[in-house]
Amino acid sequence: MEADSQPANEGPIQLDPRDIDEPTITLPRPPGWEFLPSNESPPVRGVLYNQDLRRHGFTPNAVVTCEDLTGQVGLPSQALAKERAAIIDLVGDLDTEAPGTVSGFPSRTITYNLQGRPATGLLIAVQNAKARIWAITVTLQTTDADNPHYIAAKQALLESVEVRLPTP
Repeated sequence: MEADSQPANEGPIQLDPRDIDEPTITLPRPPGWEFLPSNESPPVRGVLYNQDLRRHGFTPNAVVTCEDLTGQVGLPSQALAKERAAIIDLVGDLDTEAPGTVSGFPSRTITYNLQGRPATGLLIAVQNAKARIWAITVTLQTTDADNPHYIAAKQALLESVEVRLPTP
């Protein structure tokens, strides 16, 4: 995974596909947030974090994943349901849930409590013309949910994520 050719801490973050059919994910880079790419865990693509907003021993972060669900689900709605169910299995009840779209793909924005911290998840289901399906998630968490800098960064991330499939 490579970031755009911007200076290290400026400009949008582009997460390039790991295989030929996979979608490209582009994220805004909120002021003061750094990006750490991940090649360790297959679905995890990277983590955005802001050390300046660290409170109560926790650094606010946004974890980005992209998981190929081809063969596990047949429809984007099933991909969203699968991701939602996995979160509920982990944390219990959701606080809020709202349907939407990201770059024309179906999505859900959910909020819940994760290990005592407020969390917001953006779930996106992407299907290509070959019937391959991916679930993309952006999960944000903090210990200081009322911090205006965190709120602005969260809003920017949730509203400005872009997903696109490769052109044939």
